[in-house]
Amino acid sequence: MSALPDFQSFDAAVNHGQVAPQPPVPPVAQPAAPGAAPAGGQGMRVLLVEDDRMAAMMVSSMLSDLGYQVEIAQNGAEAYALLREAPARADMVLTDRFMPALDGLGLTRRLRREPATQHMPIIMLTGTGDSSSVAEGIEAGVQQYLTKPVDPNLLQQVMQATVRQIEQRRAAARTLQSHQSGFGNIQRIDFHLRKMSDVAPVASLLASLADNPEKVIVGLRELLTNAVEHGLYRLGGQAKAHYLANGTLDAELARREADPAYAGVAEAAAQRLPEGLKFAFRDPGPGFAWQRFIRPDPAQGIGQTGRGIARAALIFSKLEFHGTGNLVTATLAARAATVW
Repeated sequence: MSALPDFQSFDAAVNHGQVAPQPPVPPVAQPAAPGAAPAGGQGMRVLLVEDDRMAAMMVSSMLSDLGYQVEIAQNGAEAYALLREAPARADMVLTDRFMPALDGLGLTRRLRREPATQHMPIIMLTGTGDSSSVAEGIEAGVQQYLTKPVDPNLLQQVMQATVRQIEQRRAAARTLQSHQSGFGNIQRIDFHLRKMSDVAPVASLLASLADNPEKVIVGLRELLTNAVEHGLYRLGGQAKAHYLANGTLDAELARREADPAYAGVAEAAAQRLPEGLKFAFRDPGPGFAWQRFIRPDPAQGIGQTGRGIARAALIFSKLEFHGTGNLVTATLAARAATVW
């Protein structure tokens, strides 16, 4: 039995970042289960916020060609009014950064404060990729960045990734409520993951331990995906970007899942402690240069890989990578009790 599921070793992991040595996991071949990438826009609705009429027409045309339903707002104030009146009119927002009345950053912050739009994906169009601007946007709640002028191929990749996120969140929401009602009494839970299709259900179950599962599940999914992709499948950032650009990422993940050379187990565990929830994730991979990704920078904000860790760091009270990065602990602080 591996060390992480053992209570004593788990406590060492979440409190001190130390785990006992574990024996190698014997390879077990798994059958291929390729995941299908979203086909086009699938009729999803995009609110495009752009004050430049020519730019709005060009981007709107690109999105329509990809199968999206597009509505245009001329500035952040107009977009905010539209979504406050009818949040269901859009599945995602694609907004310019600099606009009169209310800019893209201000719009993002307002949407994140509204319960009906706090989880709506927001993609930022920007002509600048400086570190402070990207970091400010990610902290406000921007999920993706696109540089202007917009490259059609990159736009397609970003939109497909966003559609995938929306579908994952909706699927998770359908199960979170039923899970959470019975999870209040759980003090300790452990999982083994062997393939990418394990990520979504395990993230959902772990998130059900939290008071705000819809927010926490985003960070859990990022860390679990990292454990499987980088840890089990040995898929580095450059290789992932290559497969994303070619539209072959799902096929490559399915190939590695079926290859016994990539068989193994990634571990996830959670424990309810007085100070809050503590999660631990461990994979059998060689690790990676996690220091580059713990804080947002332009390459992460605009590139197609590396954003997930920065996003997770903003969700958890404390996120720590230990050693080479194949052991991660995340803390979700308990809510302070109300004193009357």
